Amino acid sequence: MSVVARDRLDSPIGAAPLPLRPTRLISGVIDGLLAVAAYLTAYWLRFEGDRLDIFLPNAWATMPWVVGLQLAALVAVRAYAKWPRVSWLVRVVTGIVLGTAAAGAVLATTRGFEGVSRMAFVSDAILMSVGAVGWRGAWVLRARARRSAAMERPGDELVDRAEEMATLGAVVGSLYQYRELLKNLVIKDLKLKYRGSAFGFLWSMLNPLLMIAVYTVAFTYILRVSTKGFVFYLMLGQLSWSFFAASASMSTGTIVDNGGLLKSVFFPRAILPIGTVLFNFAQYLLTVLVFLPLMMIWYRVPPSGSMLLFPVFLGLQVLFTIGVSMLLAAVTVFLRDVRHLIEVALAVLFWTTPIVYELRQVPEGLRPLILLSPVSPFIVAYQKLFFYREWPEPTLWLVAVTYALGMFVIGAMIVLAFDDRFTENL
Repeated sequence: MSVVARDRLDSPIGAAPLPLRPTRLISGVIDGLLAVAAYLTAYWLRFEGDRLDIFLPNAWATMPWVVGLQLAALVAVRAYAKWPRVSWLVRVVTGIVLGTAAAGAVLATTRGFEGVSRMAFVSDAILMSVGAVGWRGAWVLRARARRSAAMERPGDELVDRAEEMATLGAVVGSLYQYRELLKNLVIKDLKLKYRGSAFGFLWSMLNPLLMIAVYTVAFTYILRVSTKGFVFYLMLGQLSWSFFAASASMSTGTIVDNGGLLKSVFFPRAILPIGTVLFNFAQYLLTVLVFLPLMMIWYRVPPSGSMLLFPVFLGLQVLFTIGVSMLLAAVTVFLRDVRHLIEVALAVLFWTTPIVYELRQVPEGLRPLILLSPVSPFIVAYQKLFFYREWPEPTLWLVAVTYALGMFVIGAMIVLAFDDRFTENL
C-alpha cells in the first residue's frame, strides 16, 4: 500500500478522499518553490537598492546548486517518507541545513564566493526551515479539520470531546468557549504574584522605573553614549524582551506542573501556555501604557503616524510568543531539560537582539542574521515606530509576519500531535 493510500481517510459516499499528508511530488514542488523564494529573500535582506542589482545575477547563477542540494538532502534524510508524530520535523530541518552546507562547500571548491554572499546562505537556511516546517504544519492542521468534518454523523449520541479538539480551528474556537477558564487562569496568576503585597501591581511599575534610573546613569554618565534619548531606545526593547522571556520561561511548566488538573478535567491543553502568555502580556501592556507616554514626554518625542502600527506589531509578537510557549510547554513534557536549556537560550538570544545596541551599529554583513533572531523583528519595529518615527520597511514586515504565523502554526501542531500523550507522561 502506498504512502498516499495509507494516509487517506474513508470519506462519505460521493466525497473525495482526504489526504492527511501531501504526496512526495507535491511536497517536492512546494519545497522547490519555497527554496527559490527563501534564497532570493535572503539576498533581499542582505543587500538593498543598487547593491542588490549588483549581486542578484550571482544569486540566480548559484541558485540551482543551493535549491538542488537542499532538495537532494531532504530526499537523503527521507524527509518525504511517512514518519510518526513529528519525526519528520527534525528530518526536514536537518535536510535543509545539510543541503545548504553542501551547497556552500561545493561553491567554495568550484567557483569560490566572489560576488556571492556567505551570510545569505545562513539566512536562507533559517527562512527555508521556518517555511518548510510551517507549510507542512498548516497542511496537517487543515487535513485534520477536513477529517473531523468528514467523520461527523447526524444523530450521533456520543461525542468524543478529544476529537473535537483535534483541529486548529476547533482549538481557536474553544478559547472563546473556555474563556472563563482562561480568564480565571490569568487572574489566578496575577493574584498569586501580588498576594500579601501592600502595593500590588505598583511593584511591577517599580522595576521599569529602577531600570530607567540605572540605565540613565550607566549609559549617559558612565559609558557616555552619544545617541540622544538612548535610554528611551533601550527601554522599548527591554520591556518587549521581558514580556517574551518571562512567557517563554514560565511556559515550560504550564503542562508539567498541572498534571492533576489535566487528569481530572478535560479542556484544550493549549489554554495553559496561552494563559501564561496573556498573564505576562497584561503586565507588559499596563507597563507600556504608563511608561511609554511618560518617556515620550520626558525625551520630547513628538507623535507620528507610524506609531499607529504599534498594535499591529504587538499582535504579531503576541501570536509569535503564543506559538513559542505552546511548543516549549509540549516539549517539556517529554524532555524536562528544556527548563534549563531555555535559560541558556534566552541569554544568547538577548545579545543577538538589538536591545543594548542599535541595528545600524552592527556590521552590514551581520545585520540580516541579527534581524532574523527570533524577537528582533518585533523589537526593531517598536524602535522604528517610536524612536526613529519611521515606517517599517517591507523586509521587517516579511520577517515579523513569517515568524508570527509560522511559529503559531508549529506550536499548535505540536500541542495537537502530542495532546493524547501528555497525561501518561506526567
